[in-house]
Amino acid sequence: MIKKLHVYIIKEFCASFFFGLAVFSMLLLLDQVFQLVDLFLSKGVAFFLVIKLFALILPNILTLAIPMAVLFGVLIAYGRLSEDNEITAMKANCVDYKTLSVPVIAFVCGISFFLIFFNHFWSPVMHKDFRNLFEEIVTKRPLVKFDEKTITNLGDYQIYANKVDSKNNTMAGVNIYKFESKKKKPDVQENSSASPLNDDGSWRIAASSASVKVYLTGVKLTLYNGYWQRANPSNINSMIHMTFKSYDFFIPLGDVVKGQSSSLREMSSPELAKTIKKYKDQKFPAHAYESEYWMRWIFSIAPIAFVLIALPIGIMAGKGGKAIGFGMSLGVILFYYMLLIVAMNLGERGYAPVGFIMWIPNISVAACGLYLFTRMVKR
Repeated sequence: MIKKLHVYIIKEFCASFFFGLAVFSMLLLLDQVFQLVDLFLSKGVAFFLVIKLFALILPNILTLAIPMAVLFGVLIAYGRLSEDNEITAMKANCVDYKTLSVPVIAFVCGISFFLIFFNHFWSPVMHKDFRNLFEEIVTKRPLVKFDEKTITNLGDYQIYANKVDSKNNTMAGVNIYKFESKKKKPDVQENSSASPLNDDGSWRIAASSASVKVYLTGVKLTLYNGYWQRANPSNINSMIHMTFKSYDFFIPLGDVVKGQSSSLREMSSPELAKTIKKYKDQKFPAHAYESEYWMRWIFSIAPIAFVLIALPIGIMAGKGGKAIGFGMSLGVILFYYMLLIVAMNLGERGYAPVGFIMWIPNISVAACGLYLFTRMVKR
């Protein structure tokens, strides 16, 4: 009898949990989905590569979506049981609150143990694989980073194009801007034989069209039917203006595409722990590394905190239990993430130990849940 009841409750929870997981995952993925679809439809990236990018980014979304889905699943499942008077019927047959709660608590603990491994080891690998694949796509199709009628920053240059054809790697209505470096260098005399493009001053290139080719060291833009122009604000009469039918302009890719070799999210937790220890041994602040490290633990344990507060709310919901469950899930999520943002800011600014203050959201939600559970049992 009890085993059948446990199986029934778990099935009810799983149905709501997976529905919530799908909804929250899609909401978190919405922006990325539009970008990935644009890669396929507008940028000419192969459909297989787009699917692979989606598969690599999806597991990282689960870090945020699973705790929220647990809260949603428990509130909706028990809210439905309460709304249909099934909990009342169970209590009439001497089923206590422990019997009602234990199966879901045990199931959620299993989810938390999975998230511990997932957040600390698997998720960083997926982040790194996603970045490497995206860099490979950008290297082969540099115009993936470009949008029509939008200024794109590439190193020291700003590039604007009226039209972008990513499939053929061509652009139309191209403007390239180079602004004067903040570091002042000796002025180049007007009678110098050096090329004007080697000057550190501000200049502009305008061309009717351009084709793009990728090399190991950078990207070459072959510009057609345009002009190179440089003006001296202190002496407008010293403007330099040169026209060309064809001109090759080279942009190094090293710093533009690769950026940092490894971000915080791509480091495994043992690597983060070693880095934190190294920084502390040298008396350097390591708040950002500590925040990322403890964040993985917090999101791993969050399902347990959520189930503790969701159980008493769902069981006591009564009529309108599903509607109450949906509304309360949004309220708890908002409360939780507000606390988390405040804790992160205080920790990263050094106002409180990161390893302590980052746990406040979980502790607060779990404490509220235990208080509600105690009141429910006493009724």
